[in-house]
Amino acid sequence: MPLDVRIPGPRTFLRYIWDLRLYILAVIVIFALFYALGYLAAISIPDVGNTVVSSFKGEVAPLKEQSPAGLMLGIFANNALKCLLVIVLGLAFGIVPAFFILANGLILGIVIGVTMARTSLLYVLAGVVPHGIIELPMVFISAAIGLKLGADVLRALLGKKEGLFDKIKEALVIYIVWIFPLLFLAAFVETYVTGTILYVMFGTR
Repeated sequence: MPLDVRIPGPRTFLRYIWDLRLYILAVIVIFALFYALGYLAAISIPDVGNTVVSSFKGEVAPLKEQSPAGLMLGIFANNALKCLLVIVLGLAFGIVPAFFILANGLILGIVIGVTMARTSLLYVLAGVVPHGIIELPMVFISAAIGLKLGADVLRALLGKKEGLFDKIKEALVIYIVWIFPLLFLAAFVETYVTGTILYVMFGTR
């Protein structure tokens, strides 16, 4: 039987986001809490922060050796795969999305805490805001979808199936039509806009 797939337009996407509002709020609260913990850890225990940042730099070093196009595609592939996995693995009772957003908040807090100590608030804003205003909402939405699907699975196990398959299909369509291309846009901005801003303002990327 062929799948009845409808392409969600902007209104449908915004309505879907509105229906996710409580899950998005939960994701933001978790992220903010562990971001704050990471930031405080970076300030109060510099050795831990430096170790995490060194490890992070080691992971992204191969990407920085690529051409700009290769860097963009590498960033995009990494983010797109993680967001997809967060959605799909959310079916396991929402555990993976919760841990993913927790870990990302903690690591980002540490990285920004260490960076702030070495540079300035302006440098951090220039390095995060241009692409972050696109990327972070997509990450939050993906994690929220994963949490919601986990809750839907729990309800299904309690006998309240309520079209679980349709909800999974809708989530994947939202990912393909909206989250996937917006993550590509974020990767483009991070490579060609954020990098340029950092180079012009601070002589570094």
